Amino acid sequence: MVLLSVSGSSTLNFFLPFLTPPPSLTLSRTPNHLGFRLQLRLPSRPLVSSLSPPSPPHALPAASSLPLGELVERDWSFVEEDATNSYEQRADKGRRIIAAADVETGSRVLAAFPTASFVDRLVESAPCEHMVAIHESLFVLAMIKEGHDRVRCWQGGIDVIPEKFYPFDSVFVCYFPGMGVTIETLLASLAGKCSPGARVVLSFDQGREVVEQKHKQQFPDLLTNNLPDRISLEQTAREHLFQIIEFVDEPSFYLAVLEFHH
Repeated sequence: MVLLSVSGSSTLNFFLPFLTPPPSLTLSRTPNHLGFRLQLRLPSRPLVSSLSPPSPPHALPAASSLPLGELVERDWSFVEEDATNSYEQRADKGRRIIAAADVETGSRVLAAFPTASFVDRLVESAPCEHMVAIHESLFVLAMIKEGHDRVRCWQGGIDVIPEKFYPFDSVFVCYFPGMGVTIETLLASLAGKCSPGARVVLSFDQGREVVEQKHKQQFPDLLTNNLPDRISLEQTAREHLFQIIEFVDEPSFYLAVLEFHH
């Protein structure tokens, strides 16, 4: 076996679908307990695509020479931890969030920075033609892919989504504070990726207080923004041809539903 430490998203996004057999993941916490160290264990033989006939050995680079560096995987598990809601409350809020996006059978859906449990609920309750999940975390994406192979997973932010995946009819922005962009940047990018009439749903089922009083205090390196208030969201939405059709900002529940008018 050859042991590779990996970093960045572009190399992994290219290689992971083609590894035969699949790599094994080794995760260990870094000393500050805010991340994982991620390692891929690959077979020592050359990598071969499962989608095409094998090429002669001399045509492929040795596994040990692949241009991969080291990646420290940051730990996003705190988003799943929920001391605010009971199981029933979280399920009810999840159904409300999903219903707000008006997903139909032929919809093209984007889930940005979702938890694996949210994708589980989304797949079960809103069958659609095409679903893409994006996240900074390879670990989260691996969990999503393990449970739902048909979900297209892409590592990175809103601007790294390949053009072939959009336009989207429904977009779930599941944890905006951790996306590393302003609401202006987010909506400007989504305006070029949404179909006319598309719904964009910003939500967090534990509400603003948990983000500002707990997450931002404990994980200041991961959170760059608060959940947008109505006034700032309304102004920015208008500039990018979105209209707010529902807005809820309660201590333990946040939901903002936008519709794209192009």
